[in-house]
Amino acid sequence: MFLHRYLARYTSILVITALTSSTAFAGVMINKTRIIYSENDKSATSTLSNVSKDNYAVQVWVNGASDRSDEKVPFIATPALFRLAPSEDQIVKIIKLPDNGLPKDRESVFYFNAQEIPSLNKGQSDNKLTIAIRSRIKLFYRPAGLVGTPEDAVKKISWQRINQGGKSWLRATNNTPWHISFSEVSVISAGNKLVVKDPAMLAPFSHSDYLLSGNAAVQQGKVSFSTINDYGGIQQQPDSLVN
Repeated sequence: MFLHRYLARYTSILVITALTSSTAFAGVMINKTRIIYSENDKSATSTLSNVSKDNYAVQVWVNGASDRSDEKVPFIATPALFRLAPSEDQIVKIIKLPDNGLPKDRESVFYFNAQEIPSLNKGQSDNKLTIAIRSRIKLFYRPAGLVGTPEDAVKKISWQRINQGGKSWLRATNNTPWHISFSEVSVISAGNKLVVKDPAMLAPFSHSDYLLSGNAAVQQGKVSFSTINDYGGIQQQPDSLVN
């Protein structure tokens, strides 16, 4: 790995900090918050831009939700390693490998990673703190012929009140082949607003239980929620009943 060679060459302290692409500290920015790869596309692309005044070496790769470096995934990112000068852009291509075994009846999700490492200039102190920042965004693979659309999937979520361990939970069920990403989720019941903190993405053909803030028992009420679309935009959805 490039990072190991970098450590061997310089004696400066290296701090690895995992941050999302929205962070204001990143010198290299990804031009989108998610990548959509349709089955009929030969590849998907993303543009990385150096928005700082420093030179960077950038390493990119695709992995799974486990974030393991040794995990085998059916995608490669190229070029895998490149240099970015100030105000310079680099288009990265993501290519699907043949015989990948990806499901045909639902979306699959992976993660595109971009790690930036500032270059040490000649004469710069070897004792300078150097921070390598990693940005990570979702990569959705969409087989051809899936029923409906992501917008349809949002309308078909069913919501149910669950009591477990003396706490109130909200169960969301998704019977569609699409992933659903939430921005905000809350329940209005008997004058109380119960909020879901950092609601996780809802996978295809599955359900997720979300812990509600507060101790009020949810009987009947309304779910207020917003979702994130293919372009990273937040869309407020119509309120739904919770059973």
